This record gives sequence, structure tokens and C-alpha cells, in this order.
Amino acid sequence: MGWFIALLGIVWIVFGIVGLVATKRMHLALSNLIKNVRRQTLGLLSLIIGVLLLISASSAREAWFVLMLGIITCLKGVTTILTPQRNLKAIIDWWLSAPEIVHKGWAITLLILGVVIFYII
Repeated sequence: MGWFIALLGIVWIVFGIVGLVATKRMHLALSNLIKNVRRQTLGLLSLIIGVLLLISASSAREAWFVLMLGIITCLKGVTTILTPQRNLKAIIDWWLSAPEIVHKGWAITLLILGVVIFYII
């Protein structure tokens, strides 16, 4: 299952770079995705990724780090599914109206996480 960690690392690196280079386009694409996909689907996707991280953690050099990411991702999925719709909408609206520097900060964070994940496999 080390392939999953490597794939996730590459995806995060790509999204981090695209988020830095084309922040507005990335923001628009993600806002369209969030508005057009049901929250249960997004939550279930997070749960699946989290479980795959938990399963594949043993193939990483730093298993504790992958385990922590898996736990956080599973919690995110459960929270996304169980949070009342209006509260989740308020969080999403805040995220979509945040200044560009916030989105660039998250892109940098994603890039760093991707590099770390790819390095520890």
C-alpha cells in the first residue's frame, strides 16, 4: 500500500503548486466542486482516504505521521457528514470568501505535506 501514500503525496504536491501558481483558478474549481457535490459524498471520500492512510501507514518509514494524517482525515470525513447543513455552509462560505493569502497559505501547507509524505515512503 506504499503506492497509495506515494500517489497521495504526488497529488498534494501538484495541488500545492497549482494552488500557488493559479490561486484564483484553483479557488474557482474547488468552489464549484464543493457547491455541486453532496456533503455526504465529500465526507465519505475523506473517510475512504483516511482508512487507506491508516492501512498503508505500516509501509512508511514514519508510520506515526501517516497514522496521524489518517486519523485527522477520518475525523474530517465524520465531521463533514455529521455537521448540520447550515453550520457546514457557514464554514464553506467563510472559506470561499477568505482572502487570497489564506488560499496561498493552504497551498504551501499542501505542498509541504506532499513533499513530506513522498519523502517518508
